Amino acid sequence: MVKLARLTMVVVLASMAAACDSTPEADPTESSSASAVAPTGSPGDFAAPPLRLPSGGAGDACPVTEPRPWDDPEQASRVLGPGPVYPIADYFTGGVLPLRDSDRRQDGSYQVKVRWLYAGYTGPVLVRAGRIDAPGTAAAEFSYLGEPRHGGHYAVLPGPAASLPGTTTVSGPGCYAYQVDSPSFSYHITFRAAPTP
Repeated sequence: MVKLARLTMVVVLASMAAACDSTPEADPTESSSASAVAPTGSPGDFAAPPLRLPSGGAGDACPVTEPRPWDDPEQASRVLGPGPVYPIADYFTGGVLPLRDSDRRQDGSYQVKVRWLYAGYTGPVLVRAGRIDAPGTAAAEFSYLGEPRHGGHYAVLPGPAASLPGTTTVSGPGCYAYQVDSPSFSYHITFRAAPTP
């Protein structure tokens, strides 16, 4: 009986040691890129914060956000804002969004192509915009991702980095700002819009 108990104990200990030494199998549904960057937010836990754009009075200089260099010249040479979601500064000439006659819509507003980038973040993002120096309207949207929500454009960014084609619509020349929000960050990007030949 004692021999049987000892034999059982040896078998149990050997099984436990083998389990500790084995490498767990990889989950076939999990990709390496998805596991490299964990989502920092999810659609269910996002509550849109109030829209609080910077203030600027008529006649004041527009406090344009300075562009910063971007590491991948194939994507962009410069971006605006602290990120991780950025409008590409290459669409702004000297901090100015150029308004061309060809961009003018029937209601008198201008819709201009502005591409965005994001890096190091997955999860929900809300981009809103408005005029800050006088009455007027503005909006930003991504072309193939997201939907109108909370007075802006809402999207769930699916991977750790990508380019987002999009447009920015402004009611006319003036000083404007984007507000970019997620569960983990919130910031403003200010720009001027002006006619160009």
